Amino acid sequence: MSYDIPLRGCRIFILLSPTTMHDSKTALTVATAVFGLLSLRSIIRRRRSATVRDIDGPESKSWKFVSSKGNLADLLLPPSYGQYEFAWTKLFGAVYRIKGCFGQNRLVVSDPLALQYITNSPSFQLGPVLAVMRGWLYDRGAVITIRGEEHRRLRAALNVRFTAAAVRKYRPTFEHVAHWISEQVDNAVDKSEEVDLSPILSGGALRAITDVALGSPIDDLGPEFVEVNTRLLEIASTRSSGQIVFDAIAVYIPKPLLRLMINLPSSAFRALRASKMLSRNIGWRLVREKLGAPEGSYDADIYSSLLHADKKDSTKKTLHPADLVAQASLILLAGQDTTANTLAFGMLELAQRPELQARLREEIHTTLSTAGSSDQYDNMPLLNAFIKETLRMYPAAALSERVALEDSVIPLATPITTRSGKTIDAIPVGKGQVVMLGVAAYQRLDSRWGAKSEEFDPERWMDGRVRQGEAIGPYANLLSFFAGPHTCLGWRFAILEMQTIVCDLIGKFAFSTSENEDGPFRLRLATTLQPLNGKGEKGAKLCVERVV
Repeated sequence: MSYDIPLRGCRIFILLSPTTMHDSKTALTVATAVFGLLSLRSIIRRRRSATVRDIDGPESKSWKFVSSKGNLADLLLPPSYGQYEFAWTKLFGAVYRIKGCFGQNRLVVSDPLALQYITNSPSFQLGPVLAVMRGWLYDRGAVITIRGEEHRRLRAALNVRFTAAAVRKYRPTFEHVAHWISEQVDNAVDKSEEVDLSPILSGGALRAITDVALGSPIDDLGPEFVEVNTRLLEIASTRSSGQIVFDAIAVYIPKPLLRLMINLPSSAFRALRASKMLSRNIGWRLVREKLGAPEGSYDADIYSSLLHADKKDSTKKTLHPADLVAQASLILLAGQDTTANTLAFGMLELAQRPELQARLREEIHTTLSTAGSSDQYDNMPLLNAFIKETLRMYPAAALSERVALEDSVIPLATPITTRSGKTIDAIPVGKGQVVMLGVAAYQRLDSRWGAKSEEFDPERWMDGRVRQGEAIGPYANLLSFFAGPHTCLGWRFAILEMQTIVCDLIGKFAFSTSENEDGPFRLRLATTLQPLNGKGEKGAKLCVERVV
């Protein structure tokens, strides 16, 4: 007989043979030892829980958290996202405690060292509900849904086509997409002085994905896919108090039952099923086409190059066709609204700053009027400062949830003082502790980004206000593309896409705010961070004037 007792990350094995069990004195000694270890483990876990309970935070006003008075409702469903979260960060610091549904203690973390630790540690993963929801949306073989050795294998194979050199080859295609977006804006200006950029940018982002990643025109995806894609974007744009409560209850539902929910006959689940089926069909069709393509087209798009990687470099791993097909749902969905919404936020900010917009236009015209080089977009300081500032202020995943898979200790860059007056520079947490990663709050810390970090000011990237420190995210120390083993594969793809689109739009048009809007734009966090107009509807409606 053996006992396996986990204690502080270690596992203690006590072996009891039939012989020793007959020795009453030995048995009593062993039983006492087991009892002592279990008691110690219980004390440690209570102390970990006590530490979390002792961390300061906003008072909860409703134990049910169904009404707008609850912490989660205030955090996730304010009139404009961040209204409470950013105020709480200023009041309580970069780590504070809130109440989740049914009295659960949660930590909201924006401390840079804590974020670095959590995003890189295998001890913290998506909660079971979020993991199942990703399974509803993406293929089970997608790199975003699998774990362990298979995840590492796929990342290694996919990474080679998302390096800086690889992405640079697709610049002409990105520029073609940028021209298409400008044409849509131009056509809209002929009909009205005001143009909603959101649907145009979303359509352009999808074209960039199909052209660059798949090597297939968007029209080849078929009207059924476009219709389902539009429906999924609508679903992803909503969040309600009912969803918050469902997420809390779903934790107690066995995962196999949660997975089966995708078969329910609701319109949302029908759209999810249709999206996965269509993505799989598109993936297999494209794989067959790429495998039969002539050798000269191996670098034409990401799909082709991944299938034929070993033809040009035997050190690079070739993905199996089934592996690549499994990525189709992720490729088609993950990079569309994230990029489109980020661009929409940037254009809304520029529309309020005509002087900044004029300076950016001058830089674009001056740089692009000379013979183009492969790195001409990287040689525009103001353009790249503007993109960094937009990503800083409006990260797509502004708040991300993780669960501790085992007892752990989260280090802090800045010590905090608990309610009992104790100063701590690390937080012990127990298995099952929910931690919310405040990405947007982290990216508004004065200590990290300079004075007045809550204001949109691209100059901070050019005048030395941004602190140069240890790298957390892959781009400019930002977590907009996340960090660690699950850093967004396509972050360089997204940067070049934004560079080309901003240059084309600002180079040809002047944007200003609409007098018909009821107040400034607001933010909503659903699946991603989204811009809202004065009426609370998703959109980025601006007055547009041709300048070229």
